[in-house]
Amino acid sequence: MKALSTLTIYRLIASLLLLATLSLSAAKSQDACGETVNEALSRISQHCADLEPNSICYAHPLVEAGFADEAYIEKFNSPSQRASATGLSRVRSSAFDLEQAQWGIAIGHLGANYPRTYKGPGIIVMLVGATEINNEIDPARVPQIGEPLSTAPLAETTLFKNPGILPRPFETAAVDQLLLVDAFDDSGDWLRVVNDGKIAWVERKNVVRLTGMDMLPVIGLDSAYPFQALSLWTDPEFPACDQAEPMVAIQTPADLPVNITVNGVDIHIEGLVTLQQVHRNALSMTVHRGKVTTVFGQPVRQGESVIGILGRTTDRKAQVLDWSGALPASDAEFARGQRAQAALNSLARANGWRQHRISREPPALVHIVKRGDTLYSIGRLYETSVAEIILANLGDDPIRLYSGTELIIPNPGSGFAGHGSVSLDATLEE
Repeated sequence: MKALSTLTIYRLIASLLLLATLSLSAAKSQDACGETVNEALSRISQHCADLEPNSICYAHPLVEAGFADEAYIEKFNSPSQRASATGLSRVRSSAFDLEQAQWGIAIGHLGANYPRTYKGPGIIVMLVGATEINNEIDPARVPQIGEPLSTAPLAETTLFKNPGILPRPFETAAVDQLLLVDAFDDSGDWLRVVNDGKIAWVERKNVVRLTGMDMLPVIGLDSAYPFQALSLWTDPEFPACDQAEPMVAIQTPADLPVNITVNGVDIHIEGLVTLQQVHRNALSMTVHRGKVTTVFGQPVRQGESVIGILGRTTDRKAQVLDWSGALPASDAEFARGQRAQAALNSLARANGWRQHRISREPPALVHIVKRGDTLYSIGRLYETSVAEIILANLGDDPIRLYSGTELIIPNPGSGFAGHGSVSLDATLEE
C-alpha cells in the first residue's frame, strides 16, 4: 500500500477539524434556537392571561396587524399588546431570527357566535413564525350577541339541538322554567336557549313573549364571526431550527365543533389541527386531536395528515382545489402537534381553561348497545365495516348483542360495508 503524503495527511486533518467545527456550530445554533423558542413560548402565560373573546394577543414580537382601513398597519414590537379581532383584516407574525432572538407569536381567541353565558374557551387560532392570516368576513355579517333575556315556556315543551324542519330533540323544559334566550334563527320562528352556556332551540310560539325580544339578533346561515373565513400563508422556506418552523394551529372547544373556511374551502373541525404551507402550491393539514371533515365529506382523523393543492383565483389568493387522501402523520408532524398543544396548554393554564393531550393513534371509540340496535345499524351509524366490528369484538363466536354491551368501533368514518355471512339482525337480549 502506498503511504500517504504529509500534505494529504494535513488536508485530512483540516477536513476533520472543519467538520468538527461545523458540527459544534450547528449544535450551538440548535441550542440557541431552542432557547429563543422556549423563551417565546413561556411568554404566552405571562402576556395572554384573561384573554377576552374576539381579541388578539401578541405574546412575542414582532407582529403586524392590518385593520379594516388597509392604509393603517400597526406593528406590535412589545409583548402583552392586544387588539380587537372585529376590526382586523390581517395578522402577520415574524420569522425566526436567531441573531435578534425573535420569533413572532400571535394568539386569537375567537368568540364565534357563542352565547355570553358560555364561559369556556372559544376557537383559538395561533400563529407562530413567518405566518399570515387574512380575515375574509365582511363586518356587516357579524351579529352582535348581547346579554340573554329571561323567559319561560307557556306549557311543558321540548328543547331541540337545532331549529328548522327536522329538529333533533334535546330535553324537556317544564312550564314556568327559566329559559335564557339570546337570538333568533333565520326564520324568526326559533329562539336560541343558552342556559349554562349550552345551546338549544325552542319554538318562539311556546314561550312567554317579551317586550325586548324582537330586538334580539339573528344567527343564520349568512351570519359569521371574525376570521370564520380566512386565508393563510406560512413561509415554505423553513428555518434551520425545526423547533421554530412556522405554522397556524386551530383549536376548537370539545363540546362546540365549528365550520371554518380555510383558503376558500369549508372544513368542520372538532379538536386541534395545524396547517403549514409546505410548498407555494401545497398546504399541509394535520389532525392532532379529534377529527376534521372536509367540504367533500372526507374525514381526517386524529394522527392523520392531508395535502391541499393550491391554485390561484382571479384575485390572486391561493385557494385549496382539492385534498389528498389521508396518510399517517410523520414524526415531524406529530412533534409539531406536541409543540402546538404545549403552547395552547400554557394559554389554558393562564386563563383557567381545560388542558389537553394529543396522541398519535385515534382514541378507541366505544358504542353502548341499546334496544333496537343491530350490527347493520351500528355499522351505518359510525360509517364503518360490520365485519371489522365483529373481528374487533366477537371473533368467531355467535353474534349475540345484549343491552348495555360495550362494542369497540374500529375505523369510524372509513366507509360503511355490510357483511353477508352473518345475521345483521343479531339477537338483542336484556
